[in-house]
Amino acid sequence: RGPRPGEREGRGSDDSVLGPSCGAGECASMGAKTEFVTSSFELFTSRVCVIPFMIGLASGTMGALLHIYDSSVDNAFLVKYVPDDVVFNVFVVFGGLVAGFRTSHALSRYTDAAAFLHKLNACWYDAASTLIAFCRNSAAPTADVVNFEHTLIRLMSILSALCLDGLQQRDGNGVGHRFEVIGAEELDDETQAAIFESDHKVECVFQMI
Repeated sequence: RGPRPGEREGRGSDDSVLGPSCGAGECASMGAKTEFVTSSFELFTSRVCVIPFMIGLASGTMGALLHIYDSSVDNAFLVKYVPDDVVFNVFVVFGGLVAGFRTSHALSRYTDAAAFLHKLNACWYDAASTLIAFCRNSAAPTADVVNFEHTLIRLMSILSALCLDGLQQRDGNGVGHRFEVIGAEELDDETQAAIFESDHKVECVFQMI
C-alpha cells in the first residue's frame, strides 16, 4: 500500500510519536538551553540564594508587621525604640561600609578562584599537548606510541576530574557534581583498582603520568 497522508515512505506511523529529527544546530541549541535551565535551577536552589532570600523575606515580613502595628496605635510604639537620628545615620554608614567591604572581598575571592580554575585547565592542556608533541620524534613502535598517547589523555582527564571533585563542596548526603571522564573504563583493571583503592587519588594519578 502507499503511505498514508502525513507519513513518509520507508517509515511507519510511529514517526509522529517520535517527533521530527533535528539538525546539528538545533540539537546544540536545545542542549545549550537545557544546560542553561539546569544551571539556573541549581543556582537559585543553592543555599547561596536560598538563605539570603529567606532572611530578607523574614526581615521584610517583620518590618511590615511592625509598621502595621505601629500605625494601629497612632505611631506610638516604634518611637520608644527608634534611636536618635545621629546614631541611626552612623549605624547605617557603618553597616554600609562593612557590607561594601565584605562584598568586594567576596567578589575578589570568587574571581581569583575562577581564574585559578581556568589556569588549572590550561596547565593540564599544556602538559598533555607537550607530551603528545614529544611523541612525534619517538623511535618506539607506532602501536606503543598510540597506546601511550591514549593512556596519557585518559589519565589527564581523570586527574582533572579528581582535582575538581576535591574542590567542590558536597551537601549533607555527600552528593556533588559528576564530572565527565574520557575513557576511564578503557584502562586496564590494575590501573583502575589502584586509583579506586588509593587514599590520595590525585597524587596517585599524577605519579602514574
